[in-house]
Amino acid sequence: MRRLWPLFLFVIIFAVALMGENNRFTAIKSQHTTSQRIISLSPSITETVSALGLRKQLIAVTDYCDFPADVLSLPKVGGFINPNLEAIVALKPDLVILPESQQKTLEQLHQLQIPTLAVRNTTLSEIKNTIHMIGQYTQQYTQAQQLLANIDQQINSIQNKTAGLYRPRVLISIGHSIGSEHIKTTYIAGQNDFYNDLITLAGGRNAYQGTHLKVPSLSTEGIMQLNPQLIFDIFPEADDHDADLHQVRQRWQNIAYIDAVKNNRVHIIEQNYATIPGPRIFLLLEHFARLIHPELDWESPSK
Repeated sequence: MRRLWPLFLFVIIFAVALMGENNRFTAIKSQHTTSQRIISLSPSITETVSALGLRKQLIAVTDYCDFPADVLSLPKVGGFINPNLEAIVALKPDLVILPESQQKTLEQLHQLQIPTLAVRNTTLSEIKNTIHMIGQYTQQYTQAQQLLANIDQQINSIQNKTAGLYRPRVLISIGHSIGSEHIKTTYIAGQNDFYNDLITLAGGRNAYQGTHLKVPSLSTEGIMQLNPQLIFDIFPEADDHDADLHQVRQRWQNIAYIDAVKNNRVHIIEQNYATIPGPRIFLLLEHFARLIHPELDWESPSK
């Protein structure tokens, strides 16, 4: 069974990452020519390291890292927001890669002179930059460039297909309560994250246009005021947190008078990578684009 990656935790992490957006990428250089004992402190980093051909160099991950599947057998060094420093030190890593938002852990590792690489994955541009940075730091240049080229090819293909089309209003819900017949509050993607980037690249526009709040929350009345034409509810690994997706859909149906509900364009996004800002997040791009623009012939190649 896949490890639990609860949505409420994702919302917290998402908010913390966004609040640290003005920080700079940070690295303490290792004296090794290549890193042979790498510890990853987030699922997205574990995925990126593995995608760059460094799976054998991974010696430990967090409790929530479960992709690729064989990392489940690796030693665990705690959670995303509470890594076990003693366990990290005992494993004698020559590189710890962690999110830049984990400032306390970063400072502690600096004091211990453990080589670190701190990265940020808030936007799609930062996710791509993280791939480049890890590839450069670990001397996986070719693998990083190939992975980035594949990502750019996906982006260009979708942009070519959706160029010049009407952009409907899309609302992305990243968390809400599941114990009520009605949605009282939902946390949504704002203008400062990778979901907003995905909506734009997929040929839509974010229904929420405010820029002040990093992770906005809306009441039912707020959702009705935005009147999204599509709603994407991010709900990966529903079986792990006992979600009744029929009830989730029904709660959306209980919100009357919004275009997405009236036109049956509320979609539950169940992909297990949908909250992980690593290389696979770009797979959501075509998925979003197909839902936003079902009028296109998606089986024919882009011109």
